[in-house]
Amino acid sequence: MPRSRSRSRSRSRSPEIQRELPYSAKPIAEVDYFQKSDEFRIWLKDEKHKYFDELTGDKARSYFRKFVKAWNRGKVSKSLYAGVDASQIIARSQTAYKWSFASKGSAHDSKAIQAARAEVGAATYGGSGSSGPSRSRHDDDDDDDAPGPRRQVGPTLPSTSDLAYAREIEAENRDADRKNKRKRDNRDARDRVEDAVGPKEVGREGMLEKKRARREEDKNFREGKEDAGLEVDERTLLGGGDSFRDAIARRDQNKQKFQGKREEQAALARERTSGARNKEKQTMDFLQQLAKERFG
Repeated sequence: MPRSRSRSRSRSRSPEIQRELPYSAKPIAEVDYFQKSDEFRIWLKDEKHKYFDELTGDKARSYFRKFVKAWNRGKVSKSLYAGVDASQIIARSQTAYKWSFASKGSAHDSKAIQAARAEVGAATYGGSGSSGPSRSRHDDDDDDDAPGPRRQVGPTLPSTSDLAYAREIEAENRDADRKNKRKRDNRDARDRVEDAVGPKEVGREGMLEKKRARREEDKNFREGKEDAGLEVDERTLLGGGDSFRDAIARRDQNKQKFQGKREEQAALARERTSGARNKEKQTMDFLQQLAKERFG
């Protein structure tokens, strides 16, 4: 029986031909998922008629692999190779959701939004605000050949936050220098005092010196307390003499005067009360007489 041999041919994948892309753009890979997100969103909407925010993560990655192949084969719109200005992309064109406030916006609001986008683009990419093509991992070695404007490289003017931070650092340095100078002055003053009166006692001798000084202070305090006092005679302490009798007389006179005023006020109050009662009685008598005349 003839022996059959299965011959297997080794198949090797032929590398894709490197095509020259429009605007000297560079090939991309799947790792450029975030760097080419703007171009991918536009391609997804125009070619696949899908919105990025409606896809799951796995589905978006799957479509991005197709986008990479189309990009490297030169089958993507030439405008995408030229670069996408993120500030010029209309937000409502990138999602199927219709915002309620979008239809209420005026022309003035649209111009303000457009100006804000242009300002953000200018601050991000420099120049006139156009972002140019997004940078990928293949652009690291060929920065000079990348089309479109790039970020400005080199020294720039400090921002407001940088100036404020520099002022804070300068103020902190001044405070630190002032504290150090005060410490040096105090140390120099102590050195001058020690040079004049000698070094301060330390250790056991210093403790004994403090105790002696404290005992001396306590002794002086006790002696001063014993000698303190005011010497007055008995007449001044117990009272008496003409001045005492005069004070008693003035007190009685003031008391009588106060009682007289109270009696006068009470009499006036009684008089006013009596007058009010008489007036009220006359009024009641008049009303009773009037009622008798009318009703019998």
